[in-house]
Order: sequence, then structure tokens, then C-alpha cells
Amino acid sequence: MTVKLIRNTQLGLSLNNHIAVGDIGVPRYWVTVWEALNGHNYRPSTLAKRLSAIDQFYNFTTELAGSDCLDSIIANGNFDVLEQYLEAFFIRIRNTSSQTNQNHANRWLFVLDFTRDLMFRLSGASTDEGTLLDLRRKIRRLDQLYASFRPKRQAKQKKIRALPASVIEELYQLTDPTSEKNPFRSESQRWRNQALFLLYLHLGLRRAETLALAMDAIKSEWDYSSGRKRTWVNVTTNRYSLIDPRLALPSLKTDLSNRQIPLSQPVAQLVEFYINNFRGKQSHSYLFASSQGKPLSVRSINRIFDVISESLSERALNELNNRMHSTKISPHDCRHTCAVIRMRELISDGMDMELATQSLRVFFGWSRNSDMPRHYARAYFEERLNQVWD
Repeated sequence: MTVKLIRNTQLGLSLNNHIAVGDIGVPRYWVTVWEALNGHNYRPSTLAKRLSAIDQFYNFTTELAGSDCLDSIIANGNFDVLEQYLEAFFIRIRNTSSQTNQNHANRWLFVLDFTRDLMFRLSGASTDEGTLLDLRRKIRRLDQLYASFRPKRQAKQKKIRALPASVIEELYQLTDPTSEKNPFRSESQRWRNQALFLLYLHLGLRRAETLALAMDAIKSEWDYSSGRKRTWVNVTTNRYSLIDPRLALPSLKTDLSNRQIPLSQPVAQLVEFYINNFRGKQSHSYLFASSQGKPLSVRSINRIFDVISESLSERALNELNNRMHSTKISPHDCRHTCAVIRMRELISDGMDMELATQSLRVFFGWSRNSDMPRHYARAYFEERLNQVWD
């Protein structure tokens, strides 16, 4: 089985999504049922991860049984057999996590959710009272058996990810379109990549958020109270595009990610300069485009930052390694650097910590329960991070 992405302009929007198919290309029955009933609850990227985990479970049962039998097991209600496969799959996940030193707990939880949900729905559809009670008893057994049955999670070390000042200084030089140190060849790439870098660093946008921006995402109006033009960017999904040709679809992380962020005139003018002079006419409505005239992809963003990282001086790389135990820059590093700077500015302006924390939640699109604002607030006093900000 594999997970494929359907993209066809002749199909309705609801049919353009990820789908799980078998070896001969036919959609899996119970996976299709589960996706039809639950797929709308997840964003495309999350749905793809869940389907991938379920795909792995199908392949695992085929490997053990010697035949493609999972759909038949579920249809026939052989949940005793299904439990045996679940337990064996858990052991496989746990062993893989130990060998690779990576956390694969979500794969297990996605498969367990898939199984429980199907059992629950089958129990509700049964008209035989004995069968109904038996199914519900098995569901309770699953809950009790796996309540504390979780793959081992690797402890995550909390660390400050704000970039050192010397690294920020070099990043400005490397992304300057007129600089001899700029590693990108074409002029259009230089201006586009600088616009991306400034949106990540100054606004703290997530990688996917920039890729989802529409052509008219930047807005402005005259503020009569202050006597100057006010500019902002609408961080939201692209309402003009029904079909996105990219394999990895950019999407906003949560509903709170939909927000309006004030934008400085220099950054707004830079983005406008890129649009008017280098983006050119495109067949899509996304703000940032590739050299082939397609919406910029996640893979392209990663490559852009890889090239920038490879161009850093030895001094900057040493400080980056000493501070962050890394030799590469990512858009998320820029986001957290922005969070640290914003926190320091708010505190320096006399705002108390609690109000500053709430302001950061709105600015960066963090949920109400997220600990991210407090986690990065502890680094706001780092003077080195502000030496080159202006």
C-alpha cells in the first residue's frame, strides 16, 4: 500500500487530497472509510502523516500474515487477531525507536486511533445485542491495555534557538542582492530570497506560512490619526487557489495562525519590488514562485537555507555551533530569534511580562496553552542578539 496525492482540476476540492491505495492501485476500503469520516478534522499535512502510519501498519500485517488481509480482518470482526497484530506492531515501533534513537510514538498512536475509531463505529452499526456488547467490551479492553502502553519517548532538551548576533550580521550580508557574498546566481533569486529571509526574521513567520501567502497578502491604508501609511500582512490561506500543485502542501498550523502582522515600510517595499520586477507573470496566485514558474516548495526553502548556511564564515559557524550545537540555519531559527527580540523590545518599553507574553501569542500565532512565549522570554536579556537588529 502507498499514500498518493490526488491533484486534478476536474475534480471537486474535496476529492483532491491524500488517499491510501493497495499494490494494484485500488483504494483501501477501511482506510477510505476512515478518511471519509475523519479526514476533514485534519489539515492536509497531518492527514498525510496519519495515512502514512496506517500504511505502515497494513504493510506490517501483510509481512506477518504472508497475505494482504487487514481489510478482511476488520470486516469480519476478528478483533482478537487484530489485537495480536497491534501488539506486534507496537513492539516493532519500540524496537525501531531504540535502534534509531528517534521518537516514533506518533505512528503507534495514529494506528491505535484508526483501529479504535473503526471498532467504535462498527459497534454502533451492529443490530445484534450480543455482538454490540462484545465489540464495546473489546474497545474497553483496548483502552485499558494501552492506557499506559506507550512507546518510549526521548526526553527533549529545551534550548534557546535565537541566532547569535554575528550570525545575523552575516545573514544580512549573504542575502543582500547587491552583495558580492550573496551565493545565489540569478538576480530574481537574490531578491526573492532576501524577501523571504526578512519575513522569517522580522515577522517570525513559519516556513509554511510564507509559502501559503497570496499575491495580495500585503495590505496598506492611510492612518489619519498618525498621519502616515500603515502596512500589514494577512497570514492566512490562499483563497484564490483551489488546487495546489505542490506535493507537500503548506498549511497554517492552527486556527490562531490566521492573523494580521504589522509590516515595516522597507520590508513591504522590498517584497513589492520583487513582485513588480522579478516574480513575473505566473499561472498561480501564490506570492513566492520558483524559477520554473511554480509556487515555491518546502524543499526549495530548505535548499535556500542550506546554501546560505554553507556560505557562512568559519567564525560564524563556530559561534553557531557553540550556541546552538548546529552548523545550519533554518527558517524556524529566524522565527525564534524574532520572538526573543520582540520580547525584549516589549519589556524595554515598560510592558509587564504577562502582557508581553500575551502579545507574543497573538503576533506569532501561538495557542493559548503553548509554553513557547515563556520558553523564549528567558532569553530576552541577551544583549548580543540586539547588536545588529537595527
